Amino acid sequence: MSNREQRQKTVAQIATLVIVNAIIFHGELSQSNTSILTLRKLLEEKKIRDALIKQWKYITEEINYVPIFHVARMILIDLPERKESEWGLRRIVEIASEIANNRVALRHDLMGRIYHTLLLDAKYLGTYYTSVAAATFLSKLALSPRHWDVEWNKLEKIGELRVADLACGTGTLLMAVQQAITDNFVSCTVRAGGSVQKEQLRTLHQYLMEKVLHGYDVLTSAIHLTASTLAILAPEIAFKKMNLFCLPLGAPDKDRIYLGSVDYAIDSKVQYQLSLMPEVKEEATVVTGQGDQTSKAEIPELDLCVMNPPFTRSVGGNLLFGSLPAKERERMQHKLSEILKARLNNSRLRANSTAGLGSVFVAVGDRRLKNDGRMALVLPLALASGVAWKDTRDLIASDYVLEYVVTSHDPIRWNFSDSTDLSEILLVMRKTKDPKVHAEARTKFINLWNNSPSPIDAVIAATTTLDLDPAPVEKGHGVTRIMMGDRDFGEYIDIPWDQIKNDQWYPTAFAQTDLIRAAHYLRKGEIYSPGEGIVAKLPMTKLGELGEFGPDRRDIYDGFALSKSTTSFPAFWGHVAKDNVSIGSTPNRYLSPLTRAARGRKLRDVTLLWPKAGRLMFAERLRLNTQCVVAVCITKKSLSNVWWPFSTESYDGRIEAAIALWQNSYLGLLTLLAHRVPTEGPWVQIKKPIYESLPILDFRKLSELQLQGFADAYEGLADQSLLPLSQMEQDQTRIAIDDTISEILKIPKMDRMREALAREPVICGQPLYSV
Repeated sequence: MSNREQRQKTVAQIATLVIVNAIIFHGELSQSNTSILTLRKLLEEKKIRDALIKQWKYITEEINYVPIFHVARMILIDLPERKESEWGLRRIVEIASEIANNRVALRHDLMGRIYHTLLLDAKYLGTYYTSVAAATFLSKLALSPRHWDVEWNKLEKIGELRVADLACGTGTLLMAVQQAITDNFVSCTVRAGGSVQKEQLRTLHQYLMEKVLHGYDVLTSAIHLTASTLAILAPEIAFKKMNLFCLPLGAPDKDRIYLGSVDYAIDSKVQYQLSLMPEVKEEATVVTGQGDQTSKAEIPELDLCVMNPPFTRSVGGNLLFGSLPAKERERMQHKLSEILKARLNNSRLRANSTAGLGSVFVAVGDRRLKNDGRMALVLPLALASGVAWKDTRDLIASDYVLEYVVTSHDPIRWNFSDSTDLSEILLVMRKTKDPKVHAEARTKFINLWNNSPSPIDAVIAATTTLDLDPAPVEKGHGVTRIMMGDRDFGEYIDIPWDQIKNDQWYPTAFAQTDLIRAAHYLRKGEIYSPGEGIVAKLPMTKLGELGEFGPDRRDIYDGFALSKSTTSFPAFWGHVAKDNVSIGSTPNRYLSPLTRAARGRKLRDVTLLWPKAGRLMFAERLRLNTQCVVAVCITKKSLSNVWWPFSTESYDGRIEAAIALWQNSYLGLLTLLAHRVPTEGPWVQIKKPIYESLPILDFRKLSELQLQGFADAYEGLADQSLLPLSQMEQDQTRIAIDDTISEILKIPKMDRMREALAREPVICGQPLYSV
């Protein structure tokens, strides 16, 4: 099937979904309005198409809900009058009737999930769809009454709140917020001794739809589904307006360049835009109860910003705005670059497009958030440690207190979005620069063992967690388990915000609290053992203090080509896990300097590249469940395309062998994995800046006897094969490495902790809970 045919198929599928959605909502309205035919009576009509067109005209003109019925009615009008169309519509009504009878499905955004499976351009738009369970869990944490100075039992106070999603998609996060606020109202009213009346709930829903909730997106069909997602919770209420805006995205010419919600980085009002509605208007389109109206789409100052922003990045072919033609994409990327450079109120937008549009959206949301407001976000797990995400972490460190971080360590589901396999996190953060608040704050990390897709499990898990006291990382031996009956759902820890805010968020790295605690202490040169505490101290430094890393792959390809014959430039090329099984190795290829630059590239001077060759090689990308070695010492100085060369020429040459030994031991792996940048579960990468700051034993401070002990151990173990990390518990070579290091440094053996590391789901691929 050609790309054009696939797009036509997708359009037809989404059009069908819009009709199904409207029919389901039609059925809901018929329960409270006798003027509307029930779905059963619709099936008795001779011509269903004509009956629906007539009914939906009545609904849009006499009741409202134009956002839901107008587009669906236009689709029906354009349908050819054929018996195939009539048969198809009759079947759709039958299916919609079955769905409508499933009340749970209606409350869990079934249409949204179907919609996102149909999006052809999800890869280029980066539109990853938040699961209902994740949205529920996140909203429960973000809107916990104990964290807000709001009288939740007073409707007028709730009506003063302002909540927005700048990339609302089909409205899952806004729906979860709507339900969480409703839960707060009900529970706080009951606790205050009152009772909840049906009329109060009607007023609450009206406040939420007309005042509190704001949604922004660039896809008209998604915005219309958001309207139905929110309205389906109270279909009997006639809302006067919904604050749902469809923003333009595109660059039809050099004077009209639109970046959707990113334009809010410049102004709280987005003006002179191109509507995504069929007729072209140079303003945003707002979806209201009475229909689509052109408007200057204003975003208010927010109490809460919830988002699962697009993740498309500016690398790997530059997919930023990748769903659009190349010429438009170039203009838009240039405008984004200018926005990132510009200063507003003496402050630039603290974001990095290399991390993706997600980083930009966080910075845009920050500009519209009130002091003491909160953000609740779904983002790539790379945020916790990635180099490209440092600007975002710096923004959070200076202007926020990070309250909750939720990480999935479930190998069945590393993600919180239904349409991706990327590792993700949920986070809640409060905006404040108060130094006292920062000094006293503790960040809570929820490391899920079981990332259940069930919204009911999410409600119970969130409620249970909020009632627990997290185990402090920096003291004691306690572990706080999140239990649901006899099921393990994860572990719950906290750590002073000041201790991690200017660093990587390493408490996300492991599912088991004991390993997080061990990594925490090892960074300070202390070896922790559960039940024993600090059992030894070691001199630690940063790896970058022991030597220098060589060039990255782009520089290598700009200066060299692979040679089929032996040259003066050896290389350690490629990375096949099953072939790299020992800590000692030899060069496997040779390079030849280029005489001219590759097309579109600049020629690199080999006299600047070759001096940075090294004998030590550190893996840049790893698949943890199949990887055998993470660092290799080779016989000759070499360059590489997928390993980082490292040279320690300014120090004792024995240090290179010692580093290779250490890095493949339990202690070396613990620090390395605590600072990895996850992509998709066990598939991780480690960039040069992370290696440079990696905690490592300071071999310069060892005695001559100890250093020689490392060198001798390397000679005896260099050619021995290691098993994949997933089998480290039974790997005799790795056990020998650990035992040798323990003997040289006079520290206890690490058997228990190595076994714990082997149990980590990201390494062994097995869940910690019973399946």
